[in-house]
Amino acid sequence: MSKRIGLDLRIYGTQHGGIGRYCEELFPRVLGIDQDNKYFGIVNKSSIQPEELATLKKIPNLEIIETNIRHYSIGEQISLLRILNRLNLDLVHFPNFNVPYLYKKPFVVTIHDMVHHKISGAKKSRYLHFLAYKKIMENAAQKASRIITVSAASKKDISVILNVPADKIEVVYEGSSIKTEISEEKVKEVKARYILKRPYFLFVGVMERKKNLVNLTRGFDAFLQKYGADMDLVIVGKSDSHYPEIKHKALDIKHSNRLVFTGQIEDYELEALYKGAYAFASASLHEGFGLPGVEALAFGLPLLVSNISVFNEIYDNAAIYFNPLDPEDIAAKMNLLVRDAQFYKQLQIKSFERSQNFDWDKTAQETLEIYKSAIK
Repeated sequence: MSKRIGLDLRIYGTQHGGIGRYCEELFPRVLGIDQDNKYFGIVNKSSIQPEELATLKKIPNLEIIETNIRHYSIGEQISLLRILNRLNLDLVHFPNFNVPYLYKKPFVVTIHDMVHHKISGAKKSRYLHFLAYKKIMENAAQKASRIITVSAASKKDISVILNVPADKIEVVYEGSSIKTEISEEKVKEVKARYILKRPYFLFVGVMERKKNLVNLTRGFDAFLQKYGADMDLVIVGKSDSHYPEIKHKALDIKHSNRLVFTGQIEDYELEALYKGAYAFASASLHEGFGLPGVEALAFGLPLLVSNISVFNEIYDNAAIYFNPLDPEDIAAKMNLLVRDAQFYKQLQIKSFERSQNFDWDKTAQETLEIYKSAIK
């Protein structure tokens, strides 16, 4: 018998960052596989791009409900609840923890990480927001029929921090949607645009606290100073509006002229920078999955990353691991990669091999199986 399944698509699309891309890659694939059930997608008219909305409306087994309900708003607790109750759904998938507190029917929620529990904000103006975030997430975790998360490391955090039975949490790896076929001409064009004349390490991500960008730049500075290297560090991503000082502190190094900040860029530019990079680098203190590193794997890039559990799980033997709190260790590991050409080539091979473990079609199939088990 056909079921009625709701999808919270209010954060759909790449302009919403990692969770938006998660929705954009996952849900159309789920809808393509599942021709038996009827889906209802709730979107925000004010934030979804017209071309994204047009694409969704072409999916035959998806009915679109257009709203203007912001995340973390009163409307989310009242208006969204009213819509969900009116639709009388057998199941809803919330791709983030923003579940109306009083919603009582079955749902699946994706919790990507517990970063804000482990690295909470330091700004007093954010304290009430933080308390509300904790309460809503805890409610979602306790009431969910199933919890999806993106790594075993996140599963452990969710189980311990939110006091949820481990067998309620399903690990489903994300995929990589990065296009690797970009031409050498396009790579040259993008390199010229950012005046990249030297080999470069590449960092990709929002400049937020958990990314530990300051220690990465200090380690890079020590690498240039101690080992006499001639390289750049390219930093792709926007600043965190709550912590603008991160960029200023990152620039407070001797060789700040070797840092290249691109800001937020188009997908084709990111693809070109991946393809042209010497290696990928991240000093994150906490991640749920580490998608930029997975994208780098697709290009066969060696990874230089923090020695944290999630990176060991996801990147395995395709990375060199360093102490993210020790700039000298970061510098030494950068030098280890640069000085040994044979080791570098071996890591390139391992990187591409590891990339084959991450596929959005597999993600969609595993997610659909979770829907089936939650509805029973």
